Formats: sequence, structure tokens, C-alpha cells
Amino acid sequence: MRDNAVAENLDIVLVGLSSALSRQDAGQIAGLLAPGVVWEGPQPGLRCDGRDQAMQIIRRAFGGTRWTADAIEAFSAGDDVVVGLHGPGLNGIPGDRETVGQVYYVLTLRDGKVVRWRTFATRAEALARTTASAPAWQ
Repeated sequence: MRDNAVAENLDIVLVGLSSALSRQDAGQIAGLLAPGVVWEGPQPGLRCDGRDQAMQIIRRAFGGTRWTADAIEAFSAGDDVVVGLHGPGLNGIPGDRETVGQVYYVLTLRDGKVVRWRTFATRAEALARTTASAPAWQ
């Protein structure tokens, strides 16, 4: 993949996610997703097929509580973008919006849209399931 496409994927994800979080706009996330997106949660068997199913989960997650992140890490390799978020409710426990934690997303993009969104509890798990490697500046 060309370097500018890798940078473009990173821009799409970072701008889209940060804007959606700051505005609490689940609809903006819908614009990032391909119609046939596959979303996999942190627990085995937690999966959605297609944008409509994924958006049901995302809308429920927004559900009136403001989401914030106090730290963000993001890097890309090929079609994958790895995003780590740390903050209240970002702990992989459905319904727990209080406990401060972290979550890592591996988003696979094609033609500027997310075709696969996987959620992991740790950075090591996310890196093991993607083509990305830890940035050299670590």
C-alpha cells in the first residue's frame, strides 16, 4: 500500500472518531463504516454483521452518557489502523461507564471505509491480530 494511503486511513479514523466522540454523534461513525462492515467486540462471540447491526451497538453505547478519552494512541500499517483509547468506560465491560480503562480497536479500511472493526482489551492483543507493528518511537 502506498504511504499516502496509509496516512489517509489514519486521518480518516482519527478525525472521524475524535469528532464523533467530541460531538457525541453516532451518525458520524456510521459515515465511516462500509455497508458490509464486520464489528467484533472484546468478548468471544460478540459480533455484528453490517452497518445497521453495528450502529445499534454504537448508538446504545452513546446512550446519553458522554464518552471521553484522556489518552489516544494511533498508528497504521497497510489497511489496518490501530487506535488505543484510555478513559472512563473504556474498559471492555458492557454497561460499565465509570471504571477507567483502555481499549484497542483495529480498524481495517478499504476505499476510505471501515470494513472490519475489532475490539481488544490490550495493545498486545491488538498487535497480534493485525499487520501493524509497534511504532519505532515507542
